[in-house]
Amino acid sequence: MDEGIVNEGRIVDEGIAEEAENAPPDTVNERRLLRQPVWMTNYDAGEGLSEEENEANMALFTSDDPFYFEEVVKSSKWRDAMDSEIKAIEKNKTWVLTDLPAGAKKIGVKWVYKTKLNEHGDIDKYKARLVAKGYVQQHGIDYTEVFALVARLDTVRLIVAFAATKGWIIYQLDVKSAFLHGELSEEVYVEQPRGYELYEHPHKVYKLKKALYGLKQAPRAWFSRIETHFLTEGFEKCHNEHTLFIKTSKEGKILIVSLYVDDLIFTGNDEVMFNEFKSSMVREFDMTDLEKMRYFLGIEILQMVDGTYISQRKYSLDVLKRFGMEESNSVKNPIVPGGKIFKDKEGVKVDTTFFKQVVGSLMYLTPTRPDLMFVVSLISRYAEQPIELLLQAAK
Repeated sequence: MDEGIVNEGRIVDEGIAEEAENAPPDTVNERRLLRQPVWMTNYDAGEGLSEEENEANMALFTSDDPFYFEEVVKSSKWRDAMDSEIKAIEKNKTWVLTDLPAGAKKIGVKWVYKTKLNEHGDIDKYKARLVAKGYVQQHGIDYTEVFALVARLDTVRLIVAFAATKGWIIYQLDVKSAFLHGELSEEVYVEQPRGYELYEHPHKVYKLKKALYGLKQAPRAWFSRIETHFLTEGFEKCHNEHTLFIKTSKEGKILIVSLYVDDLIFTGNDEVMFNEFKSSMVREFDMTDLEKMRYFLGIEILQMVDGTYISQRKYSLDVLKRFGMEESNSVKNPIVPGGKIFKDKEGVKVDTTFFKQVVGSLMYLTPTRPDLMFVVSLISRYAEQPIELLLQAAK
């Protein structure tokens, strides 16, 4: 019986192969498209979503932000943004005015400007950030440890999948000027920011009590600060993912929080715990409630009644534009069927940096495109000595 089944399968396969060989190319391609891999059954291509739903989920950015202080100071909107940043620093008691001690050095600061857009592409706010020139810091003098934990994309995807399975809604919070909350243990002095110099004390500097953006130890100081707050509020830290915090109640209710620098997402099965968590965060930090999770770490999330859809459409378009492939033709397979990738010492060499940039961009797409995982892993093996064949495979 087994032999008959095998032979029957062989005959059928040969018949299909012969039919495919004689069929027009278009017919063969259409037949291939009908076969979906088993591991793709849990993923949706998003073709059923309307254009409005796609556009509502795209987070847009602008690249024509001002760079020079002389240009910015002429605009009232940017002056207001700088005033807001200085007020936040003073409200948080980030620094104190003092004389520079003998033998100490001061660190320069600069303004960085960014126009923030909402999910509809409209201007949300103008953001001015005072950034320290941390590249002049010296280890052991004005900083020691700098390592800070961030959430892995695998963890974020797992939370989204778990919430979708349970029918839970994922919410998002943003900490305003997060690094300003991190407390410093080192003595760090910075110069007076441009546009806000105290002319009656021109030679004085600011001694930092809390961190500024740009300092090498700022991310670590911030994470230590918020980690302490979570543990005080009764959360338990996951031993395998230290940016994942879980809180359970006596009634069996649960609250899950994942942190990535100043952005955090949370989900669970109790609205009371949600409200208590939001209240505790607002009391401790200056927060922005972004309500439902829509855009996180370059991933667009659409939470609907029939399921949760994730994509990286905006990021994909940016990658194509970055490498000049906006007009390229699309293909159905991430690699040519039957094609082989190998190390060829006689192959035409290509720029290593450019090849690594292409591969790195593709790696960031794999959380929402598992069909690219194998090919990206394959071509990344040859990143040290890439050739033209590998670059064509990457494209």
